[in-house]
Amino acid sequence: MTAPTRPELVADAAVTVLARDGLRGLTHRAVDAEAGLPAGSTSNCFRSRTALLEAVVVRLEELDRAAITAGPPPDLTSAPALAAYLTGNVRLMTSRRHVRTTRARLVLLLDETAGPAMEAGHHRFLAMLEAMLAEGGHPAPGPAARAVSDLLDGALMHAASVRSRTIDVEELAGAVERLLA
Repeated sequence: MTAPTRPELVADAAVTVLARDGLRGLTHRAVDAEAGLPAGSTSNCFRSRTALLEAVVVRLEELDRAAITAGPPPDLTSAPALAAYLTGNVRLMTSRRHVRTTRARLVLLLDETAGPAMEAGHHRFLAMLEAMLAEGGHPAPGPAARAVSDLLDGALMHAASVRSRTIDVEELAGAVERLLA
């Protein structure tokens, strides 16, 4: 595995700062300290707060994509297989291993300045999901992708924000299958 690039190192540190300290704590200086870099390093990579927030969103997507694609791809022609794949990824994203990225994502949802970056990330996820559904032969991949995304986002948000809530993968997979039908 190759060492992270400077922008990746800074973005990873920004995710940690955001998850730990919230939006007010996310400063270039705090990210420099978290990354163990000289003062001004974060600013050299991402000049503005908006650029830093966009980098966090992109880095979260990269980390999610790496986690999601670590296993074998699903059979896109099988609604149960696709549903199990997607809901398994929601369970993974809400696991203890991914608590930092999930907290950072929730904090970003509350920040109006992160809105455009979050919206762009959402559209990229929708496009990926729609392409999967189209490849699997779904008759209406666009509307189905939006419905499934809304369901999964809601499950992810509830599992991350309500301590007593856990992901029941079978129940969620059944709901995804019904949406795909």
